[in-house]
Amino acid sequence: MMLNKQIKTMAKVIFNTFNPEFVKGVAQETGFQQRTGKLKPEAFLVLCTLLKNSIGKNSLPNLCSAIGYQFKTSISKQALNERFNAKAVSFLKKMYHQLSDQQEGIPSLIEKHALFSRIRIMDATSFRLPKDYEDYPGIQGNGVKVQLEYEYLEGKFLYHSVDPETRSDKDAARELIKSERLGDLILRDLGFYSASIINEIFKSEASLITRVPSQTKFWTGNPNEGWTQIKPEEDLKDEEPGEIVDYGFIKVGGDKRSSVMARVVAQKLTADQRKSRDRALKLKRQKGHQTLSAQERNNIQILVTNITQENLEAQDLYPLYTLRWQIEILFKTWKSLFEVDEVRKMKQERFECHLYGTLIEILLSSMLAFQCRLYLYRDYQLEASEYKCIDLAKEALPHLITAVQTGKENLITILEILYENARKHGKKDHRKSHVSPFDVLGIPYK
Repeated sequence: MMLNKQIKTMAKVIFNTFNPEFVKGVAQETGFQQRTGKLKPEAFLVLCTLLKNSIGKNSLPNLCSAIGYQFKTSISKQALNERFNAKAVSFLKKMYHQLSDQQEGIPSLIEKHALFSRIRIMDATSFRLPKDYEDYPGIQGNGVKVQLEYEYLEGKFLYHSVDPETRSDKDAARELIKSERLGDLILRDLGFYSASIINEIFKSEASLITRVPSQTKFWTGNPNEGWTQIKPEEDLKDEEPGEIVDYGFIKVGGDKRSSVMARVVAQKLTADQRKSRDRALKLKRQKGHQTLSAQERNNIQILVTNITQENLEAQDLYPLYTLRWQIEILFKTWKSLFEVDEVRKMKQERFECHLYGTLIEILLSSMLAFQCRLYLYRDYQLEASEYKCIDLAKEALPHLITAVQTGKENLITILEILYENARKHGKKDHRKSHVSPFDVLGIPYK
């Protein structure tokens, strides 16, 4: 009964989003459709999203053929190329936000957490662009950066932005401060570290766990009696791998403007963790980054948080922070499954249509995947593999086109097949001694 309701809710969202009348309304609102032509807005939307023919990789003649076969219409490559314009980009942006808004109506919470109502994970992914894309300056040449924050317990995308690669991660983090509240757990990596932002998060009463830049200094004491520097790398030098030191709440950073009072926990890395860190530093050096200060602390990992010892013991902080890796899995699907970064030479507007069309494809696949995750846990007490479920959802997308055109019943049939495939093939493989997200959160599973 619950599954039937779940499928019907998801089918309604997909049908409403890709319904020709609704799509036409968005196209007129954004100026993409000003008069009736051969290429209807719903056909253009499907071309950029649900069809397997990527507009980032395939030639214009191939794309024209794909439209012809699917929608029984003929369009020249010149006419199609002209449709990749600024208004088309606005149209696809609007469609992305329309789909994103639909997440709120889809229940997907796997289980409530004892301490946190939301687990908010944020990171960015970037990739190179042709040198003539002047609107996207990069670190080396031109590049685009996509910021994403998603909530793990429900699997919902909370925030996204598309920016030049040179835009600071901290700017995106500042945009989210007003949305952070008591009950949120915020997991961040080094690129988002800023004492002023951390202080603002602490004021919002949200909980934060973050790594700190390798050159950060730590102090114990107080303003009246003075401060004494502590060095975690020296304190842990003679300890066994895995050993943890909890310094409690101390001063993090230098002067008043760039410091924060926070709980500091340091752990000596195991041999495997050290190898992983060495590989990361080697990659940074190859990209021209300075790593001297990072090398000094390469055998330890330091976390900063405002979660008290009473609420969470030191040894529980590190497993909780590993949930941040889940966003890396999402980004892996973006590039390996959706090939968002594989772009042939084309005009900038077509690239932007490729990017926003792929983001729609990614969002819809993720929504379906997290519904599959809920289904596997609720009905079979299984932990789903997000990667596998997103892959299964992506394979179902082309079949949704005809289903939307022929009615909700056919759409429901496609979704039922997807859920059954997830049951058979979407389970996470649990390796020996490997801690899964469900293990970290204490969610029981078979």
